[in-house]
Amino acid sequence: MTTTDFTLNDTAITVYQNGLEETITYNGKSVSQKNALFGTRHEFVIENDNYEVITAFDYAGRWDNKVQFRKNGKLLEEKRAQASFLTQTAAIILLLAATFLLIRLF
Repeated sequence: MTTTDFTLNDTAITVYQNGLEETITYNGKSVSQKNALFGTRHEFVIENDNYEVITAFDYAGRWDNKVQFRKNGKLLEEKRAQASFLTQTAAIILLLAATFLLIRLF
């Protein structure tokens, strides 16, 4: 499991990723939970503010997860977190399958 923490004015937002599911907590309370192997977008409202946590697996770079934290559409912070073993394995399998299919086409 990968954990990414953000802090904003005494507010703790934590992103938990296990490769199949992501959970977002706001000051310890779960505010969003989604299935996500390669990333997703979480949207939730706290005290009239719109929050987004966007996660994405980075294939081209370091093979890790990029996690963005936004408030009312404004990017507040971006962090990188190590991708889970499951996510990395699935990415390798998909890349090998795509390579095999391309080779078969030519």
